[in-house]
Amino acid sequence: MGKKKNRLAATPHIKKALLAGASLGVFATASLAQVSAPDAPLKMQTDYFGYAASASARVGYSDNINLQRSGLAEDEFIMSTLFTGGAIASTPRVTAIILGDLDFSYLINDSDFAVNQNIAATSTFTGVENWLYLDLSGSTSRQLLGDQARFSGNINAGRNQRADVHSYSASPYVFHEFSDGSTTELRYRFSQVFVDEEGSLSSFFTGNSVSDSITHEVLAQYDTGRKLDGMRVRLTGYGSDTTEDGVSIFPDIEYKQAFASADLQFALTNRYALSGGIGYDEVETEGAAAQFFSDDNLSGFFWRAGITGRPGPRSSFRIEYGERYGDDFIDASARYQISQRFVFTAGANRTFRTRAQSVSSQFQTTQRETLEFADRLREGQELSARSIIEAANWYSSGRSFGNAQTNGVAVTNSANASLIGDFDLTELSLNGFYSDDDFGYRQIETYGATLNLRRRMTRRVTGYGSVQYRRADSAFDTATCEANPLIFGLDTMDPLFDPVTSCASLAAQNGVTNTVIGQIGASYRIYKNASVFAEFSHTKRFSPNDLLEYDENNILAGITVDF
Repeated sequence: MGKKKNRLAATPHIKKALLAGASLGVFATASLAQVSAPDAPLKMQTDYFGYAASASARVGYSDNINLQRSGLAEDEFIMSTLFTGGAIASTPRVTAIILGDLDFSYLINDSDFAVNQNIAATSTFTGVENWLYLDLSGSTSRQLLGDQARFSGNINAGRNQRADVHSYSASPYVFHEFSDGSTTELRYRFSQVFVDEEGSLSSFFTGNSVSDSITHEVLAQYDTGRKLDGMRVRLTGYGSDTTEDGVSIFPDIEYKQAFASADLQFALTNRYALSGGIGYDEVETEGAAAQFFSDDNLSGFFWRAGITGRPGPRSSFRIEYGERYGDDFIDASARYQISQRFVFTAGANRTFRTRAQSVSSQFQTTQRETLEFADRLREGQELSARSIIEAANWYSSGRSFGNAQTNGVAVTNSANASLIGDFDLTELSLNGFYSDDDFGYRQIETYGATLNLRRRMTRRVTGYGSVQYRRADSAFDTATCEANPLIFGLDTMDPLFDPVTSCASLAAQNGVTNTVIGQIGASYRIYKNASVFAEFSHTKRFSPNDLLEYDENNILAGITVDF
């Protein structure tokens, strides 16, 4: 039997679905937003390969390119080219996805070139079926440096508030499903994050102290699956070693984690089950982390208990309450397929890790969903490409809006929710997020939401708009800063250094900020694969501290060609 390949180049509807998935990125512009065709199901006999791409030539204008407060704004004219694309490849041995945007811009007034990228790839290799596998993932993107860094709807505004963040993850593992439905997994994962901060204002506030991070992880797990009638048990052993390299005068941050846990689901009915788990954490903090986190407070027994259910064929949920890392928390997930075109998802958890480590942890869910997607195709199912595209493009979700890199290890409570609809002529998405980070020497609370709407008004005209909101509240104790100035990136060797004055200056760069971005635009298809577009966006940040406020107007227009 010869292998069968379906090529997206010959399947316009699937090609457009790929582009629509890619268009959800944080760099979403008219060149991306104009794709609104229905996505077609995929069906794979043996092999599958599909791709999509577009290129846009654009011109723009910003009245505040450096995002400064009133009176200090500088305008800028911009010429740019944006490339957007994605590809899916799957064989019995390899499944891989790559998606992203790459923008090349020239700032005319500053006579400066700029590159903005948001690209991710993930792949799974099968060495021995039902035994040996290898996951590889990587991403590169421009992210905020510090939780109060300035940003807008213009990807070229406030460039000195961002840095390139590159990450990759490699994970060989053994996974075996036994004939009775139980499974076992033995995994090692190496992940590394590089932060290229050249030319950036790259500390939490104003200094130069964002670091690279390396993490080694090992996992051993046994899951009874369907082996036991009315009950499911999962036993887990985990260990990790993370080092965040110090930069300049900033010290290294090191910590080790290990835990053993037992998770249980006990069926009450065929739709509902009691669920929960118990375990023990052993955490060792070293270097700078040891100054602010006590091993005794982080280590110890943890537990969670709640209920899991599948009320209907299109809905599932799990909500549990427990205690871990010295405080109570909610661990939850939910999904409701409201209709064939409308879906709601939500989740919440509590973690202890660095911001850099959280970047690489995003790959784990994507790799699992990619492998499951390919397996279902091989079983003969007809599936939409959109769900796996959106999973691969993890950074496109509303949760990553205003994503920031910053030093230190934190105990974090986080939650997120999304509502996505795809109708005949209209696409909409609503995403909300919440995060409360305790770094020991400073606390940061952020929350926000993003609403995107796209409407095909005629055969040639598409209109779109979005509203984004982000609130950040960063605070620290000035007495802690004066006693430990190094951890805040302050140079105590400076002859003019004064801890009181320096810490007061840092405090002035913190506090509550609210950022709102509104965007509206339209595109007109002049040919079957070419469109012209124009859009306008306005960004405003307001705060009780006048020094933290700014606003920007941005106009963008151009032409896009799909390949």
